[in-house]
Amino acid sequence: MLGASASADTPAKTVLRFATPSITAQNWPHFIAESRGLFAREGLDVQLIAIEPVAIVPALIGGSTDIALAPATQLILGIDKGAGVVATGSGADRMPYHLMVPGSVKTVRDLAGKHVAAVSPIELYTLVIKQILRKGGLDPDKDVELVYGGGQNQRFAAVAGGAVAAGLFAAPQDTKLAENGFHALAYTPDYYRYLQLSITAVRRDWAVHNAAALRGYLKAMAEASRWLDDPANKAAAIQILMAATNVSAYEAGDAYNEYVVKARDFPTNYCVMKPGMQADLAMMHETGQTKSTAADVDKYIDAEWCPH
Repeated sequence: MLGASASADTPAKTVLRFATPSITAQNWPHFIAESRGLFAREGLDVQLIAIEPVAIVPALIGGSTDIALAPATQLILGIDKGAGVVATGSGADRMPYHLMVPGSVKTVRDLAGKHVAAVSPIELYTLVIKQILRKGGLDPDKDVELVYGGGQNQRFAAVAGGAVAAGLFAAPQDTKLAENGFHALAYTPDYYRYLQLSITAVRRDWAVHNAAALRGYLKAMAEASRWLDDPANKAAAIQILMAATNVSAYEAGDAYNEYVVKARDFPTNYCVMKPGMQADLAMMHETGQTKSTAADVDKYIDAEWCPH
């Protein structure tokens, strides 16, 4: 449910509760839109809330959050079960994840008998990890123990503390680990050109009744993404990320190279990127999680509210 806040001297802003699995560089356009007044210009107060990945789609369905960076697997399965949710904006379409391991692990085979962090058994993240393990010569269902739960922030603590031996990380978390003797065994874009791991989603009924707020949100995020994509803004963008996530200049610079230069992870119109969702559906159809195929992608996405 939407709320509003105001004082005698300022106009009311529409409050949007935005759920995200972790507060990381993936939220970079949000940090920019907030710091540069783009949300305020649209009359919005967007509150970033980190919650467990497995709880995001239920929270969206139940109305305790208005918009969410939802795990695509959960969103697809929810829609298959009749939930009135839909993808309306961008997310992690080319997420530059590294499979990070301690220095003692030299090859994928060295992970035999060890714990590997993942989100949940059904997530695309887990399917990606299993594919990496298979290509490295291990049977992911027999040779390692997958440990489920938490987002990237929780995985970081588990890997850094030695509770698990491997996990998927994007910058700056992978850079932080590398600074402490960890290294990457695999890079997900080498395995999948497009893969929509997370995506901006809403309830359809909420979107219909709050179309102006949703359009304003996506418009601000699109402008923030274009600003981030401009090389002239690199230094300022790095400062914004440092302030928002408490990382060093080196770590923020590495995140810029990974997200902005290499992966180009933030589309400048912030609309749904269909190829990523098609890849999701193809993978989930192959593993029997959905009867839908890539051809059914329009059942799961809606560009009606995107800025044009």
